[in-house]
Amino acid sequence: MSEIDHEMKDASAPGRSAAAYGLPNDEIVAEVPVYLTQKLAKQLHLLQYPQKNGKVVAGELNPSEARIKPVHGQLELDIPLDVGGPMYNEERGRELGMGLGDGRQLLDITTLGSVDIPKNSDYLAGVIQNGELHLTAIEKVTQLRPSLKYLDKVAEKKLADSKVDDFDELDEEAKDVKAQSVQVTVRSAQAEEALRQQQSSIAYMQQKLEEEPWSKLKYYDVGSSESQAMLSKLIADSRENVACTSGADEYLTMVIGSTEPDVI
Repeated sequence: MSEIDHEMKDASAPGRSAAAYGLPNDEIVAEVPVYLTQKLAKQLHLLQYPQKNGKVVAGELNPSEARIKPVHGQLELDIPLDVGGPMYNEERGRELGMGLGDGRQLLDITTLGSVDIPKNSDYLAGVIQNGELHLTAIEKVTQLRPSLKYLDKVAEKKLADSKVDDFDELDEEAKDVKAQSVQVTVRSAQAEEALRQQQSSIAYMQQKLEEEPWSKLKYYDVGSSESQAMLSKLIADSRENVACTSGADEYLTMVIGSTEPDVI
């Protein structure tokens, strides 16, 4: 018996046929009460790993560090690499290790960075327990993809090393620069509009993102006691009926976009 079958054993027998719901003639095996909970409202995020095949299992990620920029919602996980494995190129690892910028001599981690997915529809997290379906709205969907920022840092370091002599020459030239007067003027309406457009540009937003400091996170793996505690918050405490102010078709349209069954 599957886990879902086990949880559904207390569900009530169906009261109407599929045809009564306007669905194809397919057997309805059970009807379950649905409850909504707001305990984790605005806090529940769906993390996707597009580079992976299948679901994430306990102990698979085990990040050495997790951090977030809460204002911009950027998330990063540092996943340790098996530097002693037969597939690891130590020579290349030492070259790329320069891009970590924290004194490491070897690239021994891969960083997963978040990419927000446009919210084209609403998602819900569901838990079936004791023949009941408990739903919590998901605030945001985020994909975690490998970040290659260390490559940029390696390139910057190589460029900086090649220009050491040039910097010395520029310092000498800077000593000969004469002071210039600065005139302060009040910006016109057109200048204010230009400034507003600049501040709303992608470059400005990227600058603000980089300026926000990282906040460290504590990562709890699947199956840990802390993870189970969060899972319990997906179960509704109240069993009171919710009054619906819209009709069935209107409600389904708001949730799934169409009331027509998708029949293949």
